[in-house]
Amino acid sequence: MAAFDWKKLVNGLAPTLGTALLGPLGGMAFKTIAAAVTGNADASEDQVAEALANGSLNGDQIVALRAANQQFELDMQRLQIDLAQLNAQTELAYVADTSNARAVFGGNENVFVMGVCILVSFAVLMAAVLLGCFLLMTGYFKVDPNVAAICSGLIGTVVGYVASNAQQVVSYFYGNNKGSKDNGAAIATALTDTIKQAGAR
Repeated sequence: MAAFDWKKLVNGLAPTLGTALLGPLGGMAFKTIAAAVTGNADASEDQVAEALANGSLNGDQIVALRAANQQFELDMQRLQIDLAQLNAQTELAYVADTSNARAVFGGNENVFVMGVCILVSFAVLMAAVLLGCFLLMTGYFKVDPNVAAICSGLIGTVVGYVASNAQQVVSYFYGNNKGSKDNGAAIATALTDTIKQAGAR
């Protein structure tokens, strides 16, 4: 099952905060959202996602989220900040940084070799993890659910880190946008959940 996209829900209920999440003010916007839906500005992303998932928001939380959106919009107007323009400038800066890296290192053979090594490492790691998940899910070997839960977080973190680096390599050689950095986190989350579910069988 696809991971719950809580940001899409926020964008529907609180579009200004949803837009801010995508740019350099994402941290500030996230704290505002967390405070509105959980009552704790320091809540984790998992806690916020859980509060928003499966229609679990109550009326008071929806009102609080929309009020926070209005206040955030007023604050941006008072500070004369155009979120769309700010996000566009951030994207342009990202593209310029990538272009500069290509211009400086494009002819360096070592960069190409390092990129190949990272992609091969990612492929080998994913093959090993997928094989392990298959053997676990088919009952080839049994693992204590508590151990599976602990290990899944570690494995997910490692895979997410390697996936992020692999994505950077692909972006460097073929081009991409900065939103692609979320792919590694999405892979890590999906893998962690899969291992937990398999271990619980």
